[in-house]
Amino acid sequence: MKLFISVHGSLLFIFLAVAGCVQSETFDFVIAGAGTAGLVIANRLSERSDLTVAVIEPGPDVRNDPNVQTVEFVFQSFNKSINWQYASVPQPTLNGRSFTYRAGKAIGGTSAVNGMVYTRGDKAQYDAWEDLGNDGWNWDSVFSAYKSGENFTAPTSAQAGKGAAYDKAAHGLSGPLTIGFPFVLSNSSFYDKARSTWQRLGLEPIPDLNSGDGHGFTVAPQTLDRDANVREDSSRAYYEAVEGRKNLKIIQGAVKRITWANSHGRRVVADGVEIVDSSGKLVKVGARKEVVLSASAYRNPLILEASGVGNPRILKKLGIETKVDLPGVGESMQDHHSLSLTYATAANIDGHTPFATMVTAHDVFGNKTSAMAAWSRAKLAQWAKMASKSCDGALSPKAIETRFNLQHDLIFKKNVTIAELFPTSARTTVVGQFWTTMPFSWGSVHLGSSTDINEPVIDPKLLSYDFDFNMLTAVGRLSQKAYSTAPLSDLITSNTSPGYDKLPLDATEAQWATYIKKNGRAS
Repeated sequence: MKLFISVHGSLLFIFLAVAGCVQSETFDFVIAGAGTAGLVIANRLSERSDLTVAVIEPGPDVRNDPNVQTVEFVFQSFNKSINWQYASVPQPTLNGRSFTYRAGKAIGGTSAVNGMVYTRGDKAQYDAWEDLGNDGWNWDSVFSAYKSGENFTAPTSAQAGKGAAYDKAAHGLSGPLTIGFPFVLSNSSFYDKARSTWQRLGLEPIPDLNSGDGHGFTVAPQTLDRDANVREDSSRAYYEAVEGRKNLKIIQGAVKRITWANSHGRRVVADGVEIVDSSGKLVKVGARKEVVLSASAYRNPLILEASGVGNPRILKKLGIETKVDLPGVGESMQDHHSLSLTYATAANIDGHTPFATMVTAHDVFGNKTSAMAAWSRAKLAQWAKMASKSCDGALSPKAIETRFNLQHDLIFKKNVTIAELFPTSARTTVVGQFWTTMPFSWGSVHLGSSTDINEPVIDPKLLSYDFDFNMLTAVGRLSQKAYSTAPLSDLITSNTSPGYDKLPLDATEAQWATYIKKNGRAS
């Protein structure tokens, strides 16, 4: 098979495949990245004994690392040995601060270093794939596939008493990925008070967070094996049980670029990848059938650009020959916008607090929702022009506006959840974290140097538009309201950061803007 490029209207389709050539090692399939998705693909492909599969991964095997396997996970446990820490460019809207983007550098990828929360999102968000022209990609078509991958562990009666709920119809029971709730959920006083408070604010308990309707208050399931009391990352679910297959091999190294066989005209043929191995040497790994890029949203664009696939203007500056003119590579990065407020509690809060409140635009804007919808709708064309200009025309204003209109409909017509509020407890402290999930501010990830695949130029362009500031402010006000409303407020003695003297309950828009610029971040 080969890599073909074809043009139909304004859409450019790429089919990655490969032709064989002489290599030191050659496989039928070569997968870049042994992460959350890469190991799923490797598992499924290697089911066929007549196919050979290689997975390229720079990180180590962490199955015996207690910092990874514990369900008492804290982000501070991880350093660069198993975690890429990519720096963003300074963000002018956030006082010129730069942010660190974490990504797993291990067999298991980011599933080995994330917070383990398992949530699917809303039905309408999946149906939007089809609305954008991807026929057959919608909630109904993927729901059964999601369930087939699950091995869901129903909550015990004790867990159910502390809020763990589920709908059997929303889960699979025999898949490779074990999902469940941690044994030691937080003491019931926190859950009961939080649930009652959110009900007073109009948010009812969610029967199941993964049913396609995730609006309300819930206890979130996690990617963990409850009975074994360990993290369930992609390695444990999809690799460890099949690592003895003779046709499956993990090669330690980082994919630098796709290599190309001789090609003519508009046909471009991939024949493998060039990797930087564990000793720092460049090594060619050949592929007879397909090269699969599964190296994360941060690294896939780098590999493509290093291979000559991307925006010719960017490639020319890097001194890279254009193989495929595809300006959208590395564009449309959409990240959460995040903030937190810290509270002191009157009593210890022990155990896990995987409590989540999922809110809609109406929840945060209230009786101003219609006005906010009309105002922001009128801004979409202007924002699209600004976004196109910021990416130097790589994406047209028309294309961006089409996607902005669909996103606006999801927020204001389909009423999808647009923010998540997650508390984190540490005995006498509760951190009220929250983030918006559908900002209109989109950024980019590009290769910074043709010689260094490990240093992307990440510009998330956080909070580029007033609407995203308004959204984050409104969610922040709702978070403050929850922690100052009984019965949850009965647990709270004070707001320790930033303090009500700096951000009072009736703070002005200007006070919120000042706080966000100083403390807002990517999540």
